Formats: sequence, C-alpha cells, structure tokens
Amino acid sequence: MACSEAMYAIGWALPDHASDQQCTELSGLAGHTQSGTFRMPRAGARPWLASLSGERNKPGGAGSDSVVEQKDGLVLGIFRPPGSLQADEVRVHVRWDGDDTAVVSFETFDY
Repeated sequence: MACSEAMYAIGWALPDHASDQQCTELSGLAGHTQSGTFRMPRAGARPWLASLSGERNKPGGAGSDSVVEQKDGLVLGIFRPPGSLQADEVRVHVRWDGDDTAVVSFETFDY
C-alpha cells in the first residue's frame, strides 16, 4: 500500500519530502489496521505532528499540541482520526536519525 493512501484513509496528508516509504494494510476478523514507516526532514516533524487532526491523547509530559518529547524523538496519539478508515486510535512515533532526518512510524488500532 502506498503511504499517501494510508495517510488519506486516516484523514491526514503525507508530509512534504517523505521518502523511503513502507506501508502495509491488514484486514481480518480483528478489524482493519495500517502501519508504516517513512523518513522526513527532522525540522518538519513536530509541525507535521501538530497539524494532524483528530482527538488528541494528552498524556503527562505532553506539550500544548499533545506531542510528547523524548530523548530520541517525538510521540503522538490520536483517537478516532477523521478519515474513512474509522480507526479507534493511531500512534505516531518519530525517531531522530541524525541531525537532519527523522524516521516516522505509525500504527492504527481498531479495538
């Protein structure tokens, strides 16, 4: 599955300059899930996360945009994203990969 299609189904857009895209889709008795990884410029990672729509999980330590900063990257949880996938939750992890690059991974959950 193309990552742009996965993002569209979630109700989001793939960030500009995304590369090394690898996304999958699974359907079965347990529901429908998507997951994937891609690279993007590190400087654009937090603004992209902050732009994602849906009901935000607001854990302790999160900034006003609900993004949690970690030593090696960023984390964001979104409940019920607006897309056609109708996922219950999407978890997005950003791992710093050098000074200029971030590796983004995401997974949808259908409870």
